[in-house]
Amino acid sequence: MSEQYPHIELQPDGENKVFETPWIDFYYDDIVHADGKKGNYAWIKRHFDHGAMMVIPVTPSEKYLVIRIYRHPMKRYFWEFPAGLGEAGESPLDTARRELVEETGIAPTRVELLGQDSVVSGIFGESSAVVLAEIPEVTVEDLELQSDEGIVEARLLTRRELIDLFTSQEVGDGITLSCLARYWMWREQKMNEKQEKQ
Repeated sequence: MSEQYPHIELQPDGENKVFETPWIDFYYDDIVHADGKKGNYAWIKRHFDHGAMMVIPVTPSEKYLVIRIYRHPMKRYFWEFPAGLGEAGESPLDTARRELVEETGIAPTRVELLGQDSVVSGIFGESSAVVLAEIPEVTVEDLELQSDEGIVEARLLTRRELIDLFTSQEVGDGITLSCLARYWMWREQKMNEKQEKQ
């Protein structure tokens, strides 16, 4: 028998949008806490939610494509995987293909949905798709970076180089870190399945 955990309940007509922008809407909801007391909960969600995704581009020789992009809320540059918001009618795989071409100029040879992540589930009301993109063997010189989005640099890194970068403070984006963890878990599962079949 599964245990029933207490949870927060939304009051009738309790979802209150308090501020709207073209990108993000802010909510301050009337709720009942798990202990039965009434209260409020602040959270945000995308205004027009057609989904979001982050794509992990990997070459056949297992080099990972990362981009350096300016993030205004933190007032600094971060190394991340390419990412973006979906457009009306797009699947996460369609969004991954489009965003990868827009941000790097490289078209994937194959894409696969690995799952969904919500890195700050206590604040954001949506999750983002995690997409693996197999890309050709390319060099940094082959890339066409989307400078108007604040992308200033790109690297193609081996697994060891990627680990070194991710353990530095140059990668601070939670979605990037969780996407890489999901990819490596997916990769290990595939390897285990292959070994079991042998």
